[in-house]
Amino acid sequence: MPHDETSGFRPHDVTMPQLGMAQDTGLLVNWLKSPGDEVAANDILFEVETDKSKMEVEAGRNGFLAATLAEAGEEVPVGDPVAIISDARPEAPVARSARDGGAPPAPAAPVPAEKDTTGAPAKPAAAAPAPKTPGAKGGRILASPKARRLALEQGLDLNRLAEAGHPQPFHVADLDVLRKMPATAPAGAPSEAPRRLTASCAGDGLSEFVPWAAEAQGLTLDAILAGLAGASLGADGSVTVVVERLGLTHSFSVPPGRSLSAVAETDDAPALIVRDLRGTPISTVALGSEQTPVLTVTGAAEGLSITLECAAGARDATEAIRLLTEFAGRMEQPLRHLL
Repeated sequence: MPHDETSGFRPHDVTMPQLGMAQDTGLLVNWLKSPGDEVAANDILFEVETDKSKMEVEAGRNGFLAATLAEAGEEVPVGDPVAIISDARPEAPVARSARDGGAPPAPAAPVPAEKDTTGAPAKPAAAAPAPKTPGAKGGRILASPKARRLALEQGLDLNRLAEAGHPQPFHVADLDVLRKMPATAPAGAPSEAPRRLTASCAGDGLSEFVPWAAEAQGLTLDAILAGLAGASLGADGSVTVVVERLGLTHSFSVPPGRSLSAVAETDDAPALIVRDLRGTPISTVALGSEQTPVLTVTGAAEGLSITLECAAGARDATEAIRLLTEFAGRMEQPLRHLL
């Protein structure tokens, strides 16, 4: 029977804590104790961090550090064991990597009894449960906070990685795999051409409005663009708009109504992306539809050019026309938004 090197411990698991609402994994930054060390309940065992916070994790009870189940620099799913505290000093402390399986395996199944020679028919062995399909659709997706945030900003669906059997938790490097995956369409569904509409408008109104709004209400250009775009959707509730400008990305929650001062930063999944390419040599875009509708603003000879690109299923023709018309009107006359 296989022997688990941690099976002799009376264990107390120290697990990866949850530091944020959208966190599925935590990065183990540093071990402050070594396997075999005696520890007190309030001794710091290790440090963990996400992209937003950092904390020290205590042993939680008196005893000995019998096993470390991840190495510094590894990401561990929230709730998974990171260390084991035993009451007695371990004879052979264990140091494992999360890549090696981390937590000890479940106890081995008992050895089957010897064959009955009395002539009674042997009872058939129970069938082993079928292995779970990794990342079945609708299940929990494990991903680092940074990978999850970038996927939301870029309109990438992590479920597709899970359905393809890509190992979790997902990291930023896995997003490259996702980007290269072929687009999928429902079986038997007729293919529809993506929508691409372009409008032009004067830019003087926006140029005058931005410095006034910055001085009077402390608004940034990105918050203004998000507010104008979010209001153009005509939604009954708050919507999230991502603004990409000069290589920087900011995400904003835009409440219903006309108050730009109520626009606030958020990490929620976007309903719309605004890509501000003013100040670049680019005057025309045809980048193809993304999962999230994109409004691209470029400079034109007489003002601004605005291009809407989206999948046919994201907006019907009427909605696409209304969205672009509303946004172009607000960009041309931002004060109209406040009236």
